[in-house]
Amino acid sequence: MNSKIITIFFVPLILSIGIAPALSFDIVPEAEALKSQGNSLTEIGSKKVCGDKLCSEIDVREIMEPSDSMTSSESMDIHTMMKRMNQIHEKHQQHILQSWNSMTFDEQSQMFNKMQKMIEKMEVMSMEEHMKMMSKMHEKDHHEKTGHHEMKHPEKMRTAAPLPETSMGPQIDYSKGYLVEEINDRLYWVTEGAYQAMFLTTGEGVIVVDAPPSIGENLLKAIAEVTDESITHVIYSHTHNDHVGSMNMFPDDAIYIAHQEAADTLEKRNDPNRPLPTVTFEDTYTLEVGTQRLELAYYGPMHEPGNIFIYAPNQKVLMIIDVIFPGWTPFKDLAMAQDVPEFLAAHDKILEYDFDTFIGGHLTRLGTPEDVQIQKEYFQDIQDSAAKANQEVSFMAIGQEVGFSNPWLVFQIYADQITQQCTDEVVPKWIDRLGGVDLFTYDHCWKISESQRID
Repeated sequence: MNSKIITIFFVPLILSIGIAPALSFDIVPEAEALKSQGNSLTEIGSKKVCGDKLCSEIDVREIMEPSDSMTSSESMDIHTMMKRMNQIHEKHQQHILQSWNSMTFDEQSQMFNKMQKMIEKMEVMSMEEHMKMMSKMHEKDHHEKTGHHEMKHPEKMRTAAPLPETSMGPQIDYSKGYLVEEINDRLYWVTEGAYQAMFLTTGEGVIVVDAPPSIGENLLKAIAEVTDESITHVIYSHTHNDHVGSMNMFPDDAIYIAHQEAADTLEKRNDPNRPLPTVTFEDTYTLEVGTQRLELAYYGPMHEPGNIFIYAPNQKVLMIIDVIFPGWTPFKDLAMAQDVPEFLAAHDKILEYDFDTFIGGHLTRLGTPEDVQIQKEYFQDIQDSAAKANQEVSFMAIGQEVGFSNPWLVFQIYADQITQQCTDEVVPKWIDRLGGVDLFTYDHCWKISESQRID
């Protein structure tokens, strides 16, 4: 089927369902008369498709489908198909002409220009491109007729904006599978590019914090690369499996340390890959082994109950997992934070510490106090934009527009409009400063705007 045939068929069809409604023209001026009778342009074989409703209301697929009485050979007859296409072509030409005669000169000029541009575009389209355009226009027409509002969810994208340089971390030898670097005074971090762990050599054994399954036994290789000391102490930053799901690879006689809330959760999970801690604490705990010192503290469920601050005062290194993402926005829903106000308050608590280096547990690089401040400003911007949208978007106005018969639909549209307004205001300001804001800001806006209503 060549391009000219396709254009002959599709141009009038698209113009009738796309351009004319957009200009709010009455396609069939004598609608009432046509409702009660057919005409020569509505014949499809022996079947009339108008009858008691306007031809323009007939679904295109209804016209295109072979009738039940059509045999297999007839349905595959290309000449019959061409005849049917010509009949549809004639019908939609008639609609356009009737609409044209009722327009002002300015309206005719607008429509003519649109028709000319569309025809020029379609003349060079492939069959596949034509079909995609028809599918999109049918979906749009369906939304308009049913009152459904199109939801925009940027987080569903599979491509992203170019990353700012501030998101980039050190190069990783992927043939080796990991990077291990000393931060300061025998305190090391290990990463495979997505997750991070920490360990210290003490002269009397190794202290390890976390064991992400994505790094796995490469963490043991990293430790062996820099020391022959055995592992004597293991610390749970919190309970989430993606960070501590390989804790069982450490020696059975090692001392496992966790906050009591984390210990309670681990007991419920009963996961052999996450052994129960042998030492727990409520508020603070100081671990001293050889020449090294770690100060552990709990300030509430800033990510989940039991997630702790791990501070090395001699090296001025602070480790808190799943709260700060240096150079990036956190992933969906504030990185799955269970308590939004606590998550937002964490930024100020972190900045109370005297640290030079921050370990956040994810992505490509280490952080600094400046990274914490930047993320704080990003989330403050989201809070302000969400609060503004909560004030400006009206639940009742949306209900009056779409009807209250389905309250969940009203709420979905209401929440989507608030979230989208917040997203549209925040993303342009941050797209060049943090990686992933085009992918996850929508989620953060939704989570924070909901928290503003319920917390």
